[in-house]
Amino acid sequence: AAIGAMLAFERELARAQVAAGLVPPSSAEAIARIAALERPDPDAMVRDAAHAGSLAIPFVKWLRGRVEAHDGDAARHLHLGATSQDLLDTALVLCTRDAVDRIRGHATAAIDAAVSLARAHAVDGMTARTLLQPAGVMTAGLKAARWAASLQRSLERLDRSSREGLAVSLGGAVGDLAALGNAGPEVRRDLARRLGLADPGHAWHTSRERWCGLAADAGILAGSAGKIARDISLLCQAEIGEAMEPAAEGRGGSTAMPQKRNPVLSMRILAAVQGVPGRVADLLGSMIQEHERSLGAWQNDMAQVPELYGRVCTALEATATLLEGLRFDSARCRSNLDALQGTVMADRVTALLAGHLGHSEAAALAGRLSTEALSRKVPLGSLLSAVIRDDPRLAEVGGQDIETCLDPAGAIRHAAAETQAVLAGAGLA
Repeated sequence: AAIGAMLAFERELARAQVAAGLVPPSSAEAIARIAALERPDPDAMVRDAAHAGSLAIPFVKWLRGRVEAHDGDAARHLHLGATSQDLLDTALVLCTRDAVDRIRGHATAAIDAAVSLARAHAVDGMTARTLLQPAGVMTAGLKAARWAASLQRSLERLDRSSREGLAVSLGGAVGDLAALGNAGPEVRRDLARRLGLADPGHAWHTSRERWCGLAADAGILAGSAGKIARDISLLCQAEIGEAMEPAAEGRGGSTAMPQKRNPVLSMRILAAVQGVPGRVADLLGSMIQEHERSLGAWQNDMAQVPELYGRVCTALEATATLLEGLRFDSARCRSNLDALQGTVMADRVTALLAGHLGHSEAAALAGRLSTEALSRKVPLGSLLSAVIRDDPRLAEVGGQDIETCLDPAGAIRHAAAETQAVLAGAGLA
């Protein structure tokens, strides 16, 4: 892919220079013809690059030799006014653009699937958990809406940064386009247009903020996918059983335990994103470059960038597949709620009693009753009713008050409204 992109750079550079009057059309045609018909041996390129210090050096040598064999005059116009970093940076940008396009497609599919889940489960109650413990009542729809919104915001960041970060590199030896004279800016603009890249308006050989900003936003998108996979993998645990990954022949089995159905899509996402922060950090570290061309910093991009975007693409592809086939078990969600004996509504019990006992005493009582309800497997409402009967300060609290207080319907209504608000806030309503 990199070699193909390098051939595209040299082909379109020659064509842009024809338009600027720097190269005869016959030379550009000869370069384009060779670029379309021939490919160097990648293994030889890599081997020679290790000695030359740059993949561009053996590549240009090879291409010039092939062009010269057909048209000696055209060979003189190859790579005119460009430097090795222009060639390699632009080639890497072209490859990254293709990766970003694929990532965008997978992310969009994942967002659409999450929005569908949010709408389908807008009023299906489930346990909200903080610090991995039951904390309250929410809906499966709200959880899915938050996934969709996070992906959408992250994708918007990637789109914004890609408009600047996916830029052509053309600065020549020291970044001033001096070898192209007054035609330099015109050639750069035309080259950018031909390659479908942004024109940064200047050389960016050692000014990498836009390029690294794009990488950072790709990492953020991967993080949003990883959060979703973490949530789902926990919901898929047999002891919870509130969600199931999509089934497929041969997916999620075990060589030793035939009963297992492992959440391998979540696993794939989590494994992919695990290495993303390190790749982003490496690229951020490479921003500290000396003078007009760095020794060792930007050369590192050729190793880190494919690994980074490959991992992000893998994660988003698996996320789309996961969300498109994810099933929430609404009955299991409700039974898990019921098994908590109403204790997830303890904050509302505190609010109900605070006007009579004061907040501190009411909260302490709600806590004690919740502990007893879980240990004895007795509904919190029954214990609360007994306390109210024995405490004259709570004489005004009636049975209907208790029933309303412990009914999760109110919390579900709030969660359903919040689901719409989350989707609307992300432009997904």
